[in-house]
Amino acid sequence: MSSNDFLEELSPYQKELSLRIFNLSISKVLKNAYASFDEKTKEEMTIIFNSDNDDNKENFIKKSIPNFKEILEKETKMIENNIKSEIEKKI
Repeated sequence: MSSNDFLEELSPYQKELSLRIFNLSISKVLKNAYASFDEKTKEEMTIIFNSDNDDNKENFIKKSIPNFKEILEKETKMIENNIKSEIEKKI
């Protein structure tokens, strides 16, 4: 089953929640990367991410955060575990 098939099986609420977790994960990874960049790279990132050019954004990530996918997977897993932990506390 591909990831697209998986998403099709989700309810609208689950899709929305998955998208929110994904966006939160990406923003945390980018925020942490930004904090570690030198001033020149921070300026470049600001310009690129304030544009609408997704290709430039993707190229910047590949160049400046070569392990982006692995970091994103870790961050997403941490967020999921935090959510599960909070749910378990309430049960």
